[in-house]
Amino acid sequence: YIVPAARCVPPKQRCGCARLRRSVPKFSQPLNMRVIAPALLLGSATAVKFSRHSELAGSSDSGLEDAAMQELQDALNAYSDANLDPNMPLDEAVDHVSQRGVPASLVNALSAANITGLPAALLSNTVNTTSASEHEEEDVGAADDDAAPKINPVVARIFKIINGMIVQDQNKLVLKVFQCKKQQTAFKSAYRSNRMNFQAQSYKLQEALSSEKLGQLEQFEAAARLRKLIPSRRSVKIRCAADIRQLQAEFRRISYDYALAAKIATGTSCAKKPTTTFLQSCTRMVEDGRVEAVVEFAEGTEHREMVELMQTSVGRAAVTRGLIEAVGPENLGGEPPAALYEVSSRRQREAAQWLKEQAMDEGDDEDQEMNDEEDELAHRETDFNDYFYEDPDYEQESGVTEEPFQPTQQDIEGEKAVEAAVAEISQETEEKDEDLSDKDAPPNGWINEKELAKAEKELLLVGVSAKPKNVTLPKKQANRKSKMNAKFFCTVANNPNCPRFRDKLEMIVAELLSEKQHAEWLLSTTRSECTKQIAELDTQISTMDAKKSDGARIEAAASARKSDSTGAIASIEREGRKLLRTFAGQTKDCRTELKNLRNTVCGSKKLKQEVITIEAKQRKGKRLEINDCSVGDWRPQECMNTKIAQQLEKQGIFNPQKAVNARRALKSLLHKCGPGGGVQWFLRDKVSPPQTAQYGANCPPLRLKTVCNDFECPVNCKLADWEGWSACSKTCDGGLKRRVRSVTVYPQWGGSSCDSTKDEQTCNALSCDRPCLLQNWGPWRACTRACDKGMRWRSRKIKRAATGDGRCPRTFSKARYERRVCNAQPCPLDVMCVARMDLVVGIDASGSMGASGWKAQRTALLGLINRLQFSKKSGLQLGVLKFSYKVSVLQQLTDDKKKLVAAVTKTKFDRWTTNIGGAFRSMKGMLQFGRRDAPSVCMLWTDGRPSRPSSKYDAALGAKDLRSSCRVMVVTMRPAVPKAYVAPWVSHPKSQNVLVVQHPNLMVSKVMDVNTFVCGKVQRFLDWTKAQNKTAR
Repeated sequence: YIVPAARCVPPKQRCGCARLRRSVPKFSQPLNMRVIAPALLLGSATAVKFSRHSELAGSSDSGLEDAAMQELQDALNAYSDANLDPNMPLDEAVDHVSQRGVPASLVNALSAANITGLPAALLSNTVNTTSASEHEEEDVGAADDDAAPKINPVVARIFKIINGMIVQDQNKLVLKVFQCKKQQTAFKSAYRSNRMNFQAQSYKLQEALSSEKLGQLEQFEAAARLRKLIPSRRSVKIRCAADIRQLQAEFRRISYDYALAAKIATGTSCAKKPTTTFLQSCTRMVEDGRVEAVVEFAEGTEHREMVELMQTSVGRAAVTRGLIEAVGPENLGGEPPAALYEVSSRRQREAAQWLKEQAMDEGDDEDQEMNDEEDELAHRETDFNDYFYEDPDYEQESGVTEEPFQPTQQDIEGEKAVEAAVAEISQETEEKDEDLSDKDAPPNGWINEKELAKAEKELLLVGVSAKPKNVTLPKKQANRKSKMNAKFFCTVANNPNCPRFRDKLEMIVAELLSEKQHAEWLLSTTRSECTKQIAELDTQISTMDAKKSDGARIEAAASARKSDSTGAIASIEREGRKLLRTFAGQTKDCRTELKNLRNTVCGSKKLKQEVITIEAKQRKGKRLEINDCSVGDWRPQECMNTKIAQQLEKQGIFNPQKAVNARRALKSLLHKCGPGGGVQWFLRDKVSPPQTAQYGANCPPLRLKTVCNDFECPVNCKLADWEGWSACSKTCDGGLKRRVRSVTVYPQWGGSSCDSTKDEQTCNALSCDRPCLLQNWGPWRACTRACDKGMRWRSRKIKRAATGDGRCPRTFSKARYERRVCNAQPCPLDVMCVARMDLVVGIDASGSMGASGWKAQRTALLGLINRLQFSKKSGLQLGVLKFSYKVSVLQQLTDDKKKLVAAVTKTKFDRWTTNIGGAFRSMKGMLQFGRRDAPSVCMLWTDGRPSRPSSKYDAALGAKDLRSSCRVMVVTMRPAVPKAYVAPWVSHPKSQNVLVVQHPNLMVSKVMDVNTFVCGKVQRFLDWTKAQNKTAR
């Protein structure tokens, strides 16, 4: 095991190393065993295998075991061999020989040979023994008698006795050296095991501390989060309760107003004419000199008393608007107050959210971009679903064909059929409007006891009596009434047309129904959102409670493991200190014994040389040259497998390098580790053989073997597979996701340590305020009109949505939307629509149209039919429906002009209410008979707002559903239905899909405007006289 240190003196002066004095380290001082430091096997050939662990020793305390090992190694290096030291004083040499005991035979021989001049101490400790070495020397001397110099036989006997002493002491020295080496090896193995156990327990302690900190961190994070969540939940609950109470009160008030309006409408009959007027017209002068006018129920009427019972300004404004439209704005004598038609921004936002509408255009002809607030609410990318905006079929060419249209014989016959139909319609009388009965009413009739009972029941549910007689108004409401009367001057007004009046009453009911539905939706949405928020907070609180409990459990388990590991480490520390103390004592004993044996050998050799000198002086002759055998340092060989070493020993091979051949690699011969150990040879060579062999001392042993690598093999750490990644701690701005793995086999006996059992990666590193990413520009869309300033546009869709406070251009901002004017030339006076499309037209048959308006509508529709080129293959198909209380399909999509003319001519005037929502839904049903490869257009004609059974929101929802299937267009025929009101119904762009006509009677003169409004490709129509003459030729 010895790796020789540098010699302290030349080979012949090595006994001088005996003067080496090293202080033995004291191990009484306390040792700090908390630093993981395995035993350093310095000077050993096998220490290289554990050099990696020696790097872990970084503290000053780790030098104690190093000093102990080095102390023993120095002693072994200094005293393992004993060559002659001529500089040793004779007195010192005699003292060493005397201490071991001088044989009596040597004393007698010296006396017989008359060898004088030796120190007297040589005779102080004599022993009567005859060593085996003396007999060996005698035998050797007898065998080599001829080669030996001729000297006095007594002197020769002295040499033999001293040689025996030298050989005997050299053998003792060799045995002691290897005994100390064995103790060193045992200490290395024991201390190494101690350090490896310490390392394993320290690793477990480190894991326990890490887990304990993790548990504490989990509890801290959960507690910090709970301190925010619990007050937040309390505040949300309080705020939600207050909002719900407010919305419930608002819902009760609007429900009450709706019930009153329903009672007014349901209790009004057109079967009998009223005997007195029940309306009054009120006017007032405003600051800028304008005259404002309103219509109210007359004082003293039951209707007036019901209106005064209404609890919301929305209800009263709806009644006033309905009465104004029933009388007709042109008959007021002034302008209606603008406040009646204003809608608050909050109301607009709530309506946009309720409908998830796309655009709420204000109706300007330039189709200006919407403001930020409206656009953010109205143009949600996920909700924008517009057939005309997205459908590629509209990439077809549009415009005016200058070549005159050449009518065929079939077109001429169709023209005649249309003229006959128009004449038939013009001859219809208006007696139907004068002779009305309840049987002409929609289902359930106007006067219906069930409806009246239902209205009274709804009034009772909201806590107010249905009977308005002798009702005392609240003080604030009475004051408000007196102020209104002070501002307006009222006169009796003529009663309106009853069907029209009934339609407007139902419109009032529909508006209040929409408000009731909206209030109910707000209440339901608020409850749902509050429930969702509270549930989400409860989930987070539960998660944090579970996290806190898990943290406490982890901390408790880790604390238990920490306690176990701490106790084990303390026990290992005590054992390690005990090993160090024991080894310190062994080192001290080895050093003392080795030094004594080494000095004894050196003293015997010095005594022998002194005897040779004295003998030469007595003989007065030349000094005899008698030198003892000297050997080199021990050379440790590789540790070999025991069985292989035994086989090689029989072959006289002690160096495994010499046994390597093509079939046997060096690696297969060696013993790295394992119980029982292997075999290691120590070899040394003769530096010089003994001169005058009969009188020189023989060589000490040149070959010895010992056990090596008798320790457990290293056990490397083994880890389980990684578990799955945890969720990212943050959704943006750089969070962390974690994964862990468990230790299946802990490292032992110097095995490789475990890699990290925890792994973290950054995730969602993008900023929370990341802007959106846009796609490339799409193609330019076809022009919306054939002439008179159409519009082309292109857009960019969102490729990746914005996150956090990141900005994203609005749908119709310049970054995402471009448009340009197209087909700006004026439209010809007379054109024929030659576009290929499926067109569905819905005409208004409600009572507000009046008989003249109904005639004008049908006449205008016939005029439009006369300017459409029908062809199932390459032209146009048309479908027609009418809507009032119910919706009737007059003709499904067809290219047969005669069927269309007959359907429009024979249909009757339904009067009654305006079911716009039902009309939109019926249009979508009619499109199933259309062509898949032809664009679809749906055009609605109306003069009023939705009324029962439809409502504002019902119409908007029907239009929203229809926009995904066709291009939705609206023609309004009353100022009471402004462009801004119907803008949410139509397709994009709004200004290109709403046509305003001031009165139904003007529809006949607007046929060409309607034709160029709906048709994307038109052709000049040939003068009728020229076409007739050309056909005759």
